[in-house]
Amino acid sequence: MIFYRKITACLRRAAGETLAVAVTSQKLIVVVLIALAAGVGVQAQTLNIRIAVVSTSPASIQVNAEFSTPTDVISFPNAYGNALGLAERFENVAGRKPNGQAVAAKKLAPGEFQTAEKINQISYEVNLSGPMPPAQHSHVSSLNNERGILMLSDLLPRSLKGSGAFSSVLVRLDLPPGWIAASNGEKRTSLSYFTEEPDKMVFLIGPRLQEKSQHIGAKDFSVVLSGAWPIADKDFLKIAGQIVREYSKLTGFELKRNTVLMLVPFAGDAPPTRWTAETRANAVVLLLGNQGSAKQVKSRLGIALAHEIFHLWVPNSLNLEGDYDWFFEGFTIYQALRMDLRLHLISFKDYLDTIARVYDSYLSSPERDALSLIQASERRWTTSTSVVYDKAMLVAFLYDLQLRASSGCKASLADMYRQLFQRAVTRQADANETIIGVLNERFGQQSFARQYIEDVGIINLESALSPYGIVVSHTSAGTKLSADHANKEQKKVLNCLARN
Repeated sequence: MIFYRKITACLRRAAGETLAVAVTSQKLIVVVLIALAAGVGVQAQTLNIRIAVVSTSPASIQVNAEFSTPTDVISFPNAYGNALGLAERFENVAGRKPNGQAVAAKKLAPGEFQTAEKINQISYEVNLSGPMPPAQHSHVSSLNNERGILMLSDLLPRSLKGSGAFSSVLVRLDLPPGWIAASNGEKRTSLSYFTEEPDKMVFLIGPRLQEKSQHIGAKDFSVVLSGAWPIADKDFLKIAGQIVREYSKLTGFELKRNTVLMLVPFAGDAPPTRWTAETRANAVVLLLGNQGSAKQVKSRLGIALAHEIFHLWVPNSLNLEGDYDWFFEGFTIYQALRMDLRLHLISFKDYLDTIARVYDSYLSSPERDALSLIQASERRWTTSTSVVYDKAMLVAFLYDLQLRASSGCKASLADMYRQLFQRAVTRQADANETIIGVLNERFGQQSFARQYIEDVGIINLESALSPYGIVVSHTSAGTKLSADHANKEQKKVLNCLARN
């Protein structure tokens, strides 16, 4: 789940923030100067930020903030999803009164500070040199000698709310010599960017960024590369562009704003099978292992993007409220697998092997049958995520298979997305109610969704797949799915499943 999710829902309209980066000899000095413009009544404020540098080794950012409404409490985020302890990165917090007089800030708890008097300026340092698992690098801010990924959601105070709230930012960048930047924000000048979604604003900075763009529909799709890759720049744009077009056809919905894919090598000498990604608003951040042949990188890039790019639509383009991670994660994983098959990135055997591996993962989870998909989504970050990902993907597979069989291959799970977008874009609606309603309509009955989504719904692939000629066998190497002995009628459904 995303930082500021509930805060941002309340603070959605205002103006700006600026970010600037300067260098002094061996060091980057990142000075972030935040000034909140005065607002009218209780309207949210605009945040102007200057970020400059700090140091790349060790990596740190110094932030100076000036806001319009005095406060004596400063609070920083401590977690993003399952990345914990972020508040420990904030150091040397100090405040100043309007007259410039320094006021000491007392640390009450990690990320929580209080001053003895009201202040309207603060300064603090963000230590980005601490250990962070490589898989988290697409989710939280990081900086090193080669590049930086800066995410405002984990760099800015979350305590400036009420009459001093900010909901939009204007960021001006001053980068080190030879460094350039890319962002999903609206570019105002060569050095400034604007966004009304500060919690989703992302910057990729570095000395050697390469950017390629193409027009898809009414908007631009850009790919920004950092590091060395075994394939040409145009190949990244071609693969990503093909996936964007396919999802536009699938949903019947064209993206409404320019989109950027930021592609960075996974930490260390990693093969392309190692990757981590996150989609925020109109930005896809993907860290992918680049140690492999051009064929291997192309294949894994397509597989990773088939999943992550779909998030530009689901949930980012849906006007839905509530916890429905089971759908925008588990169902998206399955639909991405279908896209891999459609684009010939995998074979039908690979498709069945993937379902089998997910089934093994589901069976290994002690919580697999303790929660419904809706309940698991509500507790995603406090319990095992296996239900949200593995079980939801298997439910999507079973729904797709049964719908194809019952309709004589005239309908599939893919068809419901177009119907969903017709409903969930024009008006705000409850996510679970809307999605389940569409699933029930496509299937012609309510029993499936009630059993597998609203209730616990134990999954037994052996019995569920037997009517379709798919045999489930358990070996020492794991579960295997095969359809070698399907009869004529069963083969019709399987051929439909295989040819997408």
